[in-house]
Amino acid sequence: MTTPRLPSLAIFDLDDTLYPYEPSHRAGTAALVQFAAKELGVKERAFLDVWDGARKRVKDRLGATGSSHSRLLYAHEAIEMLGLRSQPGLALAMGQAYWRKYLLAAKLRPGARDLLSSLRFNNIPIAIVTDLTAEIQFRKMVHLELDQVVDHVVVSEEATTDKVGLEPFRVLFDRLPRQESAHVWFVGDSVADVSCIERLVADGLIESGTGWLLAGRGEAPPGALTWSRLEQIEDALHALIPGAREASA
Repeated sequence: MTTPRLPSLAIFDLDDTLYPYEPSHRAGTAALVQFAAKELGVKERAFLDVWDGARKRVKDRLGATGSSHSRLLYAHEAIEMLGLRSQPGLALAMGQAYWRKYLLAAKLRPGARDLLSSLRFNNIPIAIVTDLTAEIQFRKMVHLELDQVVDHVVVSEEATTDKVGLEPFRVLFDRLPRQESAHVWFVGDSVADVSCIERLVADGLIESGTGWLLAGRGEAPPGALTWSRLEQIEDALHALIPGAREASA
């Protein structure tokens, strides 16, 4: 694979790309279990079965949309499934219990800050395109101190589909000057994420692009590169721009 040329724009997924998802999700789930035992009198296994069922119902009903990821909607559905009828206050408290512990456990991946700094130092615009709802994704970004280093953010709640439907990317490129779509780097954690690059080129939204796929998350699509550490992507940037490493010194 030849070294990719300097990007006109770098797009990142957020969850499990710039920070690891599983430690945060485990912490949030543990908080849910504790909440269910204390407030609902429901034991762990029974509650997790109901929660999984509620999640499936919401996703089946809404499809690949931002709101289909809403823990608040899962909580509301789970309460209904437990026969407690709608209790908005309880649903809010349950959702907050999850996200409070989730955010406390969230930490940037090693190398993320340096990579973003190098891109900014070299005047390469940075965007985050992510699924889920705007409020919680913005809270994650503020918690991780990404809000001051990213130029553009699109959350799938702003569009009619998740990333897989390309609509969040359309929202992004509607906001950008045409020259920023000349050569796009996209960094994600799933094959579905990175394969968006090929489809964006085919649809004429970008002129050309390179996808970077988190190693171990499936076979990379044609033209994509795999990484196990974000420093590897920064190394590719340094290979294109002599002196780029000074940005993270």
